[in-house]
Amino acid sequence: MIEANRRQVLRFFEGLTAGAFPDDLFAPDLTCWTTAGDMEAGLYRAVPRMLKSLFQDGLAFHIDAIIAEADRAAAQVRSKGVFEGDQLYTNDYAFIFGFKDGRISSVAEHLNPLRVPEALAARMMAAMHG
Repeated sequence: MIEANRRQVLRFFEGLTAGAFPDDLFAPDLTCWTTAGDMEAGLYRAVPRMLKSLFQDGLAFHIDAIIAEADRAAAQVRSKGVFEGDQLYTNDYAFIFGFKDGRISSVAEHLNPLRVPEALAARMMAAMHG
């Protein structure tokens, strides 16, 4: 079970980087939280596509560490991408995952909001709600 949870975390970041989460990754009752607060599961599922559209080559995620237990896992992660032609964006994250029946049932995404440029934050909000 612990190794299966690790694999699901890897699949999560593969999807986040590639532009789409695998269809079978999340439990039907997925709950999501970001540094901005609670997020509707359908919107969260659309995040990879939104990131792919805002960053020239997508936003690449590099996993520094995964700690997994029977029903939860944590990942220490870094991102890097270029937006608006030449602006480099990087950030550091801590993701906390819950699992139910082999699928991700909850995601809590912590990042440094001070590293998100105002122009990028505005584009992200418009892409998610526009």
